[in-house]
Amino acid sequence: MNGKAIKTALSGITQETMTNGTMGDLWDKFPDYVAGSDWVGEILDMAQKASDWISDEDDYTDTATDISIHLADSEVEDYYSNINKRVQELALWARPELDSEVEELFNGDVNPTLTDLNSHYLFCAMYNLAYAILEYASEKAEELEGADA
Repeated sequence: MNGKAIKTALSGITQETMTNGTMGDLWDKFPDYVAGSDWVGEILDMAQKASDWISDEDDYTDTATDISIHLADSEVEDYYSNINKRVQELALWARPELDSEVEELFNGDVNPTLTDLNSHYLFCAMYNLAYAILEYASEKAEELEGADA
């Protein structure tokens, strides 16, 4: 699918659309812990970062998987206190689905330091966020391309 169509779909993810009830399809894709006003900024930021990764001219087949890992990885390339602050603000602790994902993704090979754990939780949460946003945008892009045909 065309990168320009994906970017068009991503551009529809705005402060207004995220808060006025028109993005129910996107909100439904998020895990339960993605809820509330603190997450709206994260969603908008991730949609913009995803758009920056996509080229108008390129075709993408599995956009969500291909790009989500890179986007999540870039989110944990930050100073540890910023990572800790985000983990706390987004209430990523005590989430069974994230506990399971961290364990599965890192195959039980997790350093038990708070810094590493915070990074792992933030990575998994941001991967899920990026994946859901890109999956949504890809679906909308397919609809746009189908309408143009």
